[in-house]
Amino acid sequence: MLMIFLLVLLLDIFNLIENREQCCFPPNLTGHTCKHGYKHSEYGTAITWDDALQSSMRHFDHKTYNLFTCNCHSFVANCLNRLCYGGSMDWNMIDVAVLILFKGHWIDWKSIVRSFLPFAVALCIGVCLVGWPFLVGLFSFSLLLMGWFLLGTYCFKSLLEC
Repeated sequence: MLMIFLLVLLLDIFNLIENREQCCFPPNLTGHTCKHGYKHSEYGTAITWDDALQSSMRHFDHKTYNLFTCNCHSFVANCLNRLCYGGSMDWNMIDVAVLILFKGHWIDWKSIVRSFLPFAVALCIGVCLVGWPFLVGLFSFSLLLMGWFLLGTYCFKSLLEC
């Protein structure tokens, strides 16, 4: 189930990538023409989309999924690094989240309802049972999570590597 979710998220990212010329696809394993040619050996060289996906799947094959450190955004960032998308090999979870947030689009209105209905129901139940302290707690927890990801991504880089 987790692998299906990861593949769906990765396909959504690939659908966001409209210009495949922004990726570094060499004619052979040593033919990189981008400025990061030497770093391709670190992430693994991808000759095709499928090759990048397979390499990332092998990399995450025996990793434990964890919401806070090793999650689907890490998988997508690893794949984008292998593709050298946009001339960058510094993709991370925050960059992937920002890419989805600002360049993503909904397929239809039903997908919006499926995404937000569980959250709206939980929010309504929480407000009805607890009142405004529930909103304060939810807001505080959200700020803590954002702080965790921002600090872990930009200040303590080894903390969120998986």
